[in-house]
Amino acid sequence: MTGHRLDQETAERLLSGPGDGPVPGPAPLVALLIAIRAAANPAELRGEPAAMSAYRAARAGMSRSAPPGGPTSADPSDQQSG
Repeated sequence: MTGHRLDQETAERLLSGPGDGPVPGPAPLVALLIAIRAAANPAELRGEPAAMSAYRAARAGMSRSAPPGGPTSADPSDQQSG
């Protein structure tokens, strides 16, 4: 860590967005906050529907799955023969 400390006023200015002139603070943090405030371009959002679908499917599968360490239908030791 570099040991940068922000006072309350500087933190509020960084979080509130661009103002009149440069905002004091650690340059990497200022650059990051400026970048995340920018609107996404269409190319960045092209895969969003597929990503959200995959996320929802994964979440739905997690809620229906067996508890950790419990038997699953894929476990061959659970299958009874004949």
